[in-house]
Amino acid sequence: MEAIDPKEGDFFEGVLLETFRDGYVTRPRVRPVEALPQRLKVEFPRHLREENPIGTRFRADVYVRQKHHGDGSPNGPLYLRAENHSIFRVQRPDTDELVFARQQPGMISGRAYEYFSIKGVPKSTAEKFVALRIRAYENTIEDVPNRFIDAMRRERSRLMAEYAFARSNGTCEGCLKPAPFIRRNGQPYLEVHHIVALAADGSDHPANVAAICPNCHARITHGKDGRVFNSEIKARIIQIETQLDGA
Repeated sequence: MEAIDPKEGDFFEGVLLETFRDGYVTRPRVRPVEALPQRLKVEFPRHLREENPIGTRFRADVYVRQKHHGDGSPNGPLYLRAENHSIFRVQRPDTDELVFARQQPGMISGRAYEYFSIKGVPKSTAEKFVALRIRAYENTIEDVPNRFIDAMRRERSRLMAEYAFARSNGTCEGCLKPAPFIRRNGQPYLEVHHIVALAADGSDHPANVAAICPNCHARITHGKDGRVFNSEIKARIIQIETQLDGA
């Protein structure tokens, strides 16, 4: 795809962006991957650049901006400003060595960074669960723009379901009994339940999902004590997540 030649004030929806390590500065930066020239730097939330490995890709709405001198003449090159409410992550680097940036301690400006890498694919069940939990929390974004909601919710719901099943380890997080039967793929059969329903502004968040048996799911929906039972599950999941935080 040929890059568009942007002008100050232009607006683009859903632009694919990625974090990268600029050879001229230490801080991690963000650039467009398609449609717009890669020379354009992106004004992007610092915490997202620091919390995600180099090479992570996002989609966001962007405005083309230009700084000016006091007389109105251009001051530096054009740049892009990502609208914070529109940002969501779409891909992490497909590699067994993830590179992260962190601020160098003691630097007042906050613009000096050092880099460190995490190597190797987790092997043990415990390590895999920890990695999955990190991914689940990283993919929790409360404010999702409507035009992205369907695609993003499908991906986030899949990830949250995977995490809830792993956390439950085959035991219903409602009645605390083993799953009622085994699926054809050999996995225990449990259902993912959003404690606060998505329709009621609940979120795809590790603390808002529970892996429960069909009987408990029906009890929440149709039971006389469904609301109370749901509150009990909520308290249990929060307790589990709190314990995992301290693990």
